[in-house]
Amino acid sequence: MLLTLIPRLSTLESHWSSDEVLWMDRSSDFMSAVKAGDFSKTVIAYHPGVPTMWIAGLRTFFTSPRVDLENLTAARWFIGLFVSACIVFSIFLVYQLFGRWVALASFACLAYSPLFLAHTRRVHTDAFATTFILLTVLLFLYYCQNRERRRYLVLSGMSFGLALLSKSYALILLPWLGVCLFLFRENRIGGFLRQMSEILIFLSVSVLTVVSVWPVFWSPLIVLVSVFLFGVSVLLLREMKHGRVNPYLLFFFGSMLVLLSVRVIETVGLVFDSVHWAVTTPHEVEHFFLGNVVNDPGWLFYPFVLTIKSTPLMLPLAIVGFILLWKQRRDAEETARRLKIGIALVMGVLLFTVCLSATSKKFSRYLLPAFALLEILAGIGLVEVLKWIYASLASCFQPKAIARYKTALAVLACLCFFFIQIFPVMALHPYYGTYYNLCWKATDITKIITVGDASGLDIASKYLNRKPKAYLLSVRVSPLSAQFVDHYFKGFAYRADLNVINVTPDYEVVYIRDSQIGRVPETGTLNGELESVITLNGIDHVWIYRVP
Repeated sequence: MLLTLIPRLSTLESHWSSDEVLWMDRSSDFMSAVKAGDFSKTVIAYHPGVPTMWIAGLRTFFTSPRVDLENLTAARWFIGLFVSACIVFSIFLVYQLFGRWVALASFACLAYSPLFLAHTRRVHTDAFATTFILLTVLLFLYYCQNRERRRYLVLSGMSFGLALLSKSYALILLPWLGVCLFLFRENRIGGFLRQMSEILIFLSVSVLTVVSVWPVFWSPLIVLVSVFLFGVSVLLLREMKHGRVNPYLLFFFGSMLVLLSVRVIETVGLVFDSVHWAVTTPHEVEHFFLGNVVNDPGWLFYPFVLTIKSTPLMLPLAIVGFILLWKQRRDAEETARRLKIGIALVMGVLLFTVCLSATSKKFSRYLLPAFALLEILAGIGLVEVLKWIYASLASCFQPKAIARYKTALAVLACLCFFFIQIFPVMALHPYYGTYYNLCWKATDITKIITVGDASGLDIASKYLNRKPKAYLLSVRVSPLSAQFVDHYFKGFAYRADLNVINVTPDYEVVYIRDSQIGRVPETGTLNGELESVITLNGIDHVWIYRVP
């Protein structure tokens, strides 16, 4: 827990990133509506982002709900603490599935995954959605192997409900559930009725979680129906415990679930309309992709994101580990079980990658659930590769020598893993979003994909704040950087695309994302003299020009 918290709870005031202003305001409005008992006003965003608003809104009990650095730090602190606890729980589940060595390797991969780490330090929805999706997958996989432990099915349904409340793309998990049940079909006892019971229990717990956590559903009618559905769910779980399922009870249960689901959809129907708009409408801010400025970067976008934003070992370890598991599939029952889990994780990665590629609105953070699943696969792959190397050494050396080689191999593997996988990520603290795969050149990255998540703008602001009488300075900033500079700069900053009367700027600040999509050239528009460049991870992010 400590190793998870350190990178997530330190230097939280740095670089105000995209959409955090929105979610700060939304969380304040959400908590105000809850405190006032006006639950109908808790439908604020179509994501719908309910866990984000709950957790970030906790700061309103300790600070005045403003949009400033103090509130940003408090909101990020609560989010980092909650996500860290969920990461530790997910590693416990990996330990239950694979044992301690895979759990340790998966922890190192997941806790320090650069893209995931960057977003667990932000007031946004993607870190929560990814965390709950990962927990749903791991809990359901554990239940599929231990059908008598029905509490894991219930916990999986709860996690899925929280994932849906975080981000609507969690619905992609529904076809994955069918794939998972098919993979573990030989473990199923009782045939079709039992399978239907499992699916309905999972869905009912998910719906009950949505109804319980989102205050918009706190009305007498929905509460009454939810109580009845909860009672029937308990009866059905008892039936499953005794190895029998009453078809009439199953039918009544399904009817109750449909009734409550219809009521839920009616209550937040506007959210579903907004989700359809979000899926079919490209983002209003253009992408820079493969040398072109486009609104929808197309099907190649997410494959490039997987290779650019991942660590050098993630994809190779995931692929090689899966191949080694496949080769051992007939060696033992335990290996065959692990292979099925590997197949389920791979199917999750493919489903998210393909489904998200089919949408018109694309950002690298949307693919975070696939990254989390791949990090678990990479942990499995690391252990499988070491086992394969050790087995190869065992066939070449005497037993007494093998013990020495085994220790040396473990130490060498840990050192290599740390300096290739973890150290380059930690060296960027707190600007983890600027990480790119070490196999790429910095010059290639800026020619392929949009760079910049507001990193470096806080450094530029602090640079200008050190000027004599900084509070009297006027700074013209490129359009997409204005909202981030405002939170740090002492003087007057205004957008380059707005006409400000009777203001002669002293400096011009150009942000790399504006430059990439052609809104402002890298050299600026005021013929200023380049005074400073903010460089992060080998890439120039911000240019500061002194205006004559």
